[in-house]
Amino acid sequence: MKEHVKTAVLILLVSTSLYFSYTLWTSFPQKSFFMTKSTPVSVDISDILRPSSVIVESNGTFVDITSSNDINSVWMNTTKLLKEIKDTALSQLSKNDLNRKGDFVHIYFGKGITDDLLKNALKLSDSPILKIGQDSLIKEMIIKLGAKPQIIFTDYSSYYAIDLKDSSYFLSLINKQFQSSMNYSITTTGDVYGENTFTVKSFPLKRYVNRGFENDTVYRTITKNVFVNISVVREIKENSGSYIYTDGVRGLRLYKNGLIEYFDTTTTSSKLTFGRVESLDKAVEFIKALGIDEKNVYLTGVNGSSGDYSFAFNYDYDYPVYALRNGDIKEPIYVSVSNGTIKSAIVNYMDIYYAGEYNGGFYDIGKLLKDHKVDGVQFVSMVYVFDGNELIPAWHVKTQTNEYFFSALDGKIM
Repeated sequence: MKEHVKTAVLILLVSTSLYFSYTLWTSFPQKSFFMTKSTPVSVDISDILRPSSVIVESNGTFVDITSSNDINSVWMNTTKLLKEIKDTALSQLSKNDLNRKGDFVHIYFGKGITDDLLKNALKLSDSPILKIGQDSLIKEMIIKLGAKPQIIFTDYSSYYAIDLKDSSYFLSLINKQFQSSMNYSITTTGDVYGENTFTVKSFPLKRYVNRGFENDTVYRTITKNVFVNISVVREIKENSGSYIYTDGVRGLRLYKNGLIEYFDTTTTSSKLTFGRVESLDKAVEFIKALGIDEKNVYLTGVNGSSGDYSFAFNYDYDYPVYALRNGDIKEPIYVSVSNGTIKSAIVNYMDIYYAGEYNGGFYDIGKLLKDHKVDGVQFVSMVYVFDGNELIPAWHVKTQTNEYFFSALDGKIM
């Protein structure tokens, strides 16, 4: 009889334990750590806003500034000049108004940044820049030098110009010797759509490898930073060596090579009203939770409206870094935010180390363009493409209608 009672009590205890475990699991608060009421913005947008590249053009010759220090210096001086522009008008131009002969400084912003983020970063209160449309994308700033110097903001469909009274700083960039740069010239034969011939000075190609996550301690640290209640989080180790963490609402997968995938199935409240600046603040907050210093990344793309936004970021290295994912080349960091909640993210955690130089140098860019019959080239730059382990040097070519990535080692399209 006593054995039957013990068995019954044991079954009752186990059943009760299972019931409470299930209740705890299913009734876990459906509120993300990143879905909180609107709070003052804590991130200084000027820390994560910088050009993706800067190219100095002088009568058909180009200098692609590849040193991160030089790019940041150009941007610092540019922002100083932008803040000083007061008593001048903002005019709208057409593409035909642009005379493409002469000296220019091209400041590129990847896929584009919105005008409100630029205004916030510059902390403008009185400037003709404020008259640019609130949702306008700025993909490039063209500093046009000569008799009538101007700064032109464009997304390649609209052009806004401001007269530049003092262009001495930008003039000093013409023929300047930078710490590191890629110099090339373009000779166009025939009409504007004719074949482009490039001449590029040889330079060493450095080899970099990503360390990824070298020990399990990193997994634990990231998980504790991301989840509210770590006690209900399950850990699943996959055969590939990656780890999955979930609390039933959110999921986090960490790969050995540093790839991080995150999603949140929480239903967001329509009562929360987060603007683009606040949403960017949440995205950067999430990046910091992953152990990435926000001063080591910069914004390269913005999409969305009405509380739903996605942001792309790159790393502040000497060359932009892209990631090869499922055959597509993407920015290394993407974060999607919905009314203050981080809904999804794909992040390549970069901890790279120098591993020597490639033997043989780069594949000739002129031959490459001829082999692939690429015409109408606007500019070419050196980037690195992360293949899951190594950073492969690549030519990033932009034409009037397309953009391409070619391996700088063998000339093949990536």
